[in-house]
Amino acid sequence: MRPRNALDWVAFVLLLIGAFAWGAFVTDVNVLDRALEPIADPLDDAVFVLIALSGLYWIARVAGLGPRDSSP
Repeated sequence: MRPRNALDWVAFVLLLIGAFAWGAFVTDVNVLDRALEPIADPLDDAVFVLIALSGLYWIARVAGLGPRDSSP
């Protein structure tokens, strides 16, 4: 399944960021916390919430609960 619209692409990019963040998290380095802490501490929490929502969006999309693709 490929991203087809802007919301798909935003959710996909957030999933990639989340995947890399979890990959670094298992090595005891919270990449998002280190990158976003100088800007604002609650910002990394907001990004993690967006990553979780994008994961739920893609689960629904893959399960066929989202809009149907009109192209073959």
